[in-house]
Amino acid sequence: KYHLDEDDFYTKLQSEEYREKAYYDMALVKQLQVSGFPSVLMQVSDSKFFLLSRGYTDYETMKARIEKVLQEIKG
Repeated sequence: KYHLDEDDFYTKLQSEEYREKAYYDMALVKQLQVSGFPSVLMQVSDSKFFLLSRGYTDYETMKARIEKVLQEIKG
């Protein structure tokens, strides 16, 4: 379905580099207090995130929220 090379996938899965990336992502999720999936966050700087949705969100609502964040960060 995803056209991934199986050997390459398992090599990366077992590599220290990808293990570190996974631990980083898990720590970030914990820090951001993500408690359910799907959750969509928009990162606008190294330390600033906006929660756009928690759970199912329809396209129009998501689009409006993204536009609102983009307007807010423009000033």
